[in-house]
Amino acid sequence: MNARTRPFVLTLTLTAVLVATTACLPLPSPLDRGEAGEVSAATPTAAQPSTPGDEATADPDDFADVFAERDEFFRAQQLPMDGTPLVAVTPAQQDFIAQQRAYVEQQGLEWTASDENLALALAGDACETAILSRHQVDSSTLIAHVTTSPLFAQLIPAELDGDARTQAEAPIASVMVFGTTFLCPDDGTQWVAAYREVYGG
Repeated sequence: MNARTRPFVLTLTLTAVLVATTACLPLPSPLDRGEAGEVSAATPTAAQPSTPGDEATADPDDFADVFAERDEFFRAQQLPMDGTPLVAVTPAQQDFIAQQRAYVEQQGLEWTASDENLALALAGDACETAILSRHQVDSSTLIAHVTTSPLFAQLIPAELDGDARTQAEAPIASVMVFGTTFLCPDDGTQWVAAYREVYGG
């Protein structure tokens, strides 16, 4: 899987929801402790849809089923696309947020509505990427996702590179991947494996 297979992330309307979350929020995840094995189970912003590289000339009908699946995912997850902040509504989302909040508070940090919005956005974006990648997720998918995600770009200072960037990405990616094990559990195992390969743990 490579960057060409990821046509775009969340729509512009969801980008507006995430603009308020541009600060580096302290969102550790249970994945940081290597507890992803509990798989029951924040990045999207997305910007303008970008064309999928060499596939830009492909027949749009070839992707119709993928886009239909993506749209159905958002409907099933009840993720608003009108600028409304994301709030856990499904049982899986509520479980994810409850566990994420408990973990954050155990670290002595405060949980806020912005954290909930960000965590759900991160997970939703990764699930979308898995769908657009036809459920083929590996380390290159994760790297391409993080590299091209406008949300990661907002949360991580542009001047960071090398190990400093990796250290900044890891906790955000950890929350994202942990969320996939709830929102799109069929893809969550692949995301967890990719996370461990890229960031260790």
